[in-house]
Amino acid sequence: MEEVIEEELMALESIFYDSYSKLSDNRFRIRIDPDVEDEGGGGDLPPPLFLEVLLPEGYPETLPQFDVSNINNRKYPESVKSAIVEGLLQQAGQQRGESMCYNLVEWLKEQLLSFYALKPPPTPQYSDSEDVGHGDARPGSGAMKKETNAKDKLTKAQKRRHFDKYGAGSEKPRGWDWVPILSHLGQVPHVTSSVQ
Repeated sequence: MEEVIEEELMALESIFYDSYSKLSDNRFRIRIDPDVEDEGGGGDLPPPLFLEVLLPEGYPETLPQFDVSNINNRKYPESVKSAIVEGLLQQAGQQRGESMCYNLVEWLKEQLLSFYALKPPPTPQYSDSEDVGHGDARPGSGAMKKETNAKDKLTKAQKRRHFDKYGAGSEKPRGWDWVPILSHLGQVPHVTSSVQ
């Protein structure tokens, strides 16, 4: 059985040369890039998946062990990772008794996009200062813009503290006055010159 594992690892190395890494005599890692030719390149494309496979004694009668807990797979939620492992085990069970690693990698390459689509949609994150209960406080609404513009202006007390901190006699840190300059430049109307 050792010869079967050795032959299969050599075949995988020659096929997936750049994506293949041999970790031990019966363990390897392979980078699986999703097969997105049919999708047209649009949408939410999955990142490459790093799959580690352990070929135990008795392989191919004994099923391989799959591991997708690699740090490079952090963009895949745990639910997607477990679905991938379950799918691989199911496919491996159908091919018991045959050399199956190449077929499993090709199957996963084709199915990776559908597995990645199982991830839960991102939830909007609100900061503590936003009023989530009111409809006008949505990001991008007019009420929110007025509130942020009002926050940008300093009160007299804030200006006094700012002057005390960075007084006229002390050395000022680099960029201490950039905000007033940038806000002033934002208020200057854009003048287009016409050449005659």
